[in-house]
Amino acid sequence: IEVLLGGDDGSLAFIPNDFSVAAGEKIVFKNNAGFPHNVVFDEDEIPSGVDAGKISMNEEDLLNAPGEVYKVNLTEKGSYSFYCSPHQGAGMVGKVTVN
Repeated sequence: IEVLLGGDDGSLAFIPNDFSVAAGEKIVFKNNAGFPHNVVFDEDEIPSGVDAGKISMNEEDLLNAPGEVYKVNLTEKGSYSFYCSPHQGAGMVGKVTVN
């Protein structure tokens, strides 16, 4: 699945911001608008035993250009919350369910 970072209308959002994938399916977060962006998984809102640091971008790492991507494969079933650290306060958050 491809998830856009920033809406075409300039909104600070993940598009889509709530979706499901199969375990191991590749998720491609693609820079679209309103960047810089990044993708950080919330260590308190992922399945237990999953290391948030291993699936997240470093908070200091940013996607600065259109079309730049961050790819991740989630293998543990469950619910994962994520956010863009520069825009978390603006509501740029999302959730993925791994089935």
